[in-house]
Amino acid sequence: MWEMFKEAASLYGLPFALFIALLVWVLWKNDQREGRYLSVIQTLSEDVKERLTKIETRIFDGGNRE
Repeated sequence: MWEMFKEAASLYGLPFALFIALLVWVLWKNDQREGRYLSVIQTLSEDVKERLTKIETRIFDGGNRE
């Protein structure tokens, strides 16, 4: 990785190489953050499904009792 960075810096200049390094770092961090968000969304989705099932059960059972 370091060799590729040095080669890009020598061919295109240091600002370009730093830009590419920053871009790669930001994309990597965003991928990590997205993984955390997906796990939170899945957890919340399961919780919402459980609560919706309980609500539907109460509504339909309550309607049958009357």
